[in-house]
Amino acid sequence: MSDGGEKEQEEKSSKNSLQDVITNSGAVSAAAMATAAVNAAVSMKSLTAPDVQKSYISLDTSNNSNSAAIDEEGLPLVYDKDLIESYWRKERGALNQRWSYFVGKAVPFLTRLVTLFIKDGEINEREIPSLSKQARIDLQDLGPTFIKAGQMMSVRPDVLPQATLEELTKLQDAVIPFDTSIAVAQIEEELGGPLGQFFTSISEEPVAAASLAQVYVATLNDGNDTKVAIKVQRPQILSVVSKDLYVLRRAAEVFQGLVERFAPQQKTNYVALLNEWAIGFYTELDFVNEAKNQDRLRTSLIEKNISGITVPNVYMDLCTRRILVSEWMDGKKLSECPKEEIADITAIAQEAFLTQLFELGL
Repeated sequence: MSDGGEKEQEEKSSKNSLQDVITNSGAVSAAAMATAAVNAAVSMKSLTAPDVQKSYISLDTSNNSNSAAIDEEGLPLVYDKDLIESYWRKERGALNQRWSYFVGKAVPFLTRLVTLFIKDGEINEREIPSLSKQARIDLQDLGPTFIKAGQMMSVRPDVLPQATLEELTKLQDAVIPFDTSIAVAQIEEELGGPLGQFFTSISEEPVAAASLAQVYVATLNDGNDTKVAIKVQRPQILSVVSKDLYVLRRAAEVFQGLVERFAPQQKTNYVALLNEWAIGFYTELDFVNEAKNQDRLRTSLIEKNISGITVPNVYMDLCTRRILVSEWMDGKKLSECPKEEIADITAIAQEAFLTQLFELGL
């Protein structure tokens, strides 16, 4: 190639590079402005709690007198839309502080997403691993409620790509357990007596730690050395979850606004999905409701002659809103089973699930 040709090629290459910079810069600027505008609009709006009357969550309504009960911070022990809104109004400063922290994590991530949509018209597959890793780190930094959301999404191959599922699966081991002495004190407070009055032994460390609670293996003081699992709720988790659900509902509105602006072909109502999840998540913190649902499911499957499925027996007299005691079950993760065993289990699980869905409604 002649010197003139090389010079012309260099100028063309330089021009293309400059054009790329300008284009990308414009995309980033537009994405940042759009994200900030939607965020500002949502921040100005008052937010109401989801209406439980429109939910499909299984709630125990047999004890209406307990529905108005509140904890030491003023939060309802059982999901109550009006009481939650009252609490949020009182805690406005703390909510805005939490929202600001969330925005500090979310806006850079959302800006990057929108930039890619503007520049490429889609999220290119090569970008997914790094986006997924950043999402997992942000969720981890934001704490138990967001880790729980990530864990929930980590088992949804119908919604997320494999690279994202693999990153979110790491959140299953990301929850740090709280001290056993705190757990024992909470058990004694909830049951109204010393630990030895109810259990002859308890593991020194939790056998599992999750975002809402952790589990100990113990032996009942029943003269039969009955092995049980004690699920102990994390301290102050109701307050943490309530604030975070407020933040997540705001975030859902921000995301909905961005989707409507940049991907109007997407018809999913993310706010409605988050509302249903919020009610279910709050309800998970009432272990009495969980115990009753578990006992109802156990009884119903036995009555329907569903074989191959065992729902652990619940010791209702030892269950409170923060403590759940049930039969200990030895087992292993389905992901650790051989393929032929998974194939056998799938047919059994399918029958149980369809019975719950179509016959029991639970």
